[in-house]
Amino acid sequence: MRISSGAYMGVETLVRLAVQNADKPCSTKGLAEWINRSVSYTETLMAQLQRAGLVVSGQGPGGGYVLARPADRITVAEVFEAVDAPSDFASRPPNADTLEDEDIHDLHGTDLLWEALSSYVLLFLDGVSLADLVPDTANLVGDNANDNDLVYPVHMGSTLHH
Repeated sequence: MRISSGAYMGVETLVRLAVQNADKPCSTKGLAEWINRSVSYTETLMAQLQRAGLVVSGQGPGGGYVLARPADRITVAEVFEAVDAPSDFASRPPNADTLEDEDIHDLHGTDLLWEALSSYVLLFLDGVSLADLVPDTANLVGDNANDNDLVYPVHMGSTLHH
């Protein structure tokens, strides 16, 4: 499974929003600086995330983006689905064990191995929420947070399914 730049940037951006207060939206410019991309790229990315129902935006002074629901209720897999081609995800089985005999027959050589790996990666990412990726620090709100202040301990125990 290949992780697209859009999926990577989508996760990075939503983690940024997860550290923000819900009542303090983050501007497109602030998000663009955070992910080190252009404002136009960030606008396109945010439009995809908004269409997927992951963020909401406010217009005018003080406007910007906030998460559409709590960070612990948004999974990394949802972000991937929002920014990558839907057909890439719609055609994937939730688990390689659910493939029909005719589908298995059509897979050649190592195709079944790679299909199974992709399925397990997506299954894993469906168990990781944005809250699991939020840095452990309370001083990161606002558009002026410093990248050097970030420490990202991953707390995947809260939503991971074992």
